[in-house]
Amino acid sequence: MMDQISTLLPNGQSLSDSLPDAANDRDRRQYSRNVKVMRVARLKDLNVHAECLGLVRDVSPGGMMIDADFPLEIGQTVAIALLDDQELKGDVIWLDGKTVGVEFAQPIDVEQILAKPSIKPDGRRARLPRFRLDKPVTLRIEEKVADAMLLDLSQRGAKFCCDVKLKLHATVLVRLDREHAVRATVKWRAGNMIGVEFHRLLSVDELGVWLKDS
Repeated sequence: MMDQISTLLPNGQSLSDSLPDAANDRDRRQYSRNVKVMRVARLKDLNVHAECLGLVRDVSPGGMMIDADFPLEIGQTVAIALLDDQELKGDVIWLDGKTVGVEFAQPIDVEQILAKPSIKPDGRRARLPRFRLDKPVTLRIEEKVADAMLLDLSQRGAKFCCDVKLKLHATVLVRLDREHAVRATVKWRAGNMIGVEFHRLLSVDELGVWLKDS
């Protein structure tokens, strides 16, 4: 499996260089391909069922290089989601500070994994990774302010529990604290649950602030 993750060594060396001379040239090309990216991902530690924000920096058919927001150890199994319902499982094979190298159990199709969210066959839109939370926020609707609990969050939207009845398509200001807020539109409601879509994508840094200490 190690010849599948040529881009995941922290020193930048390519493991494809160490393949036997008799190796098939097509396999050599396949496993040396990699893509430099900067993509938000949901990273799960499957041993303790915890999740955190991850920033994918390098992808190859055999693995990924990721900046992780919580400590991991070599040999741990993790799940990585670039889309909410698309998880890839692999094992941590090296560490360099907060950056980790993950080897997949099976090679992946890099182009397919990195494709932008689109409409699924069932008509639903593929969603960016969502993170579970339980954090108090405030919702401002015109001149009214309501307390709410933030239950999950992505760069594009969020779900809340709120006792105030909000109208569909209403514009709300979601405020985490004095410095961090984002405008959104109410897209659905069910009982005291509310789903909103942000008027802009949260940046990676903003997402990290909203997820901090949650």
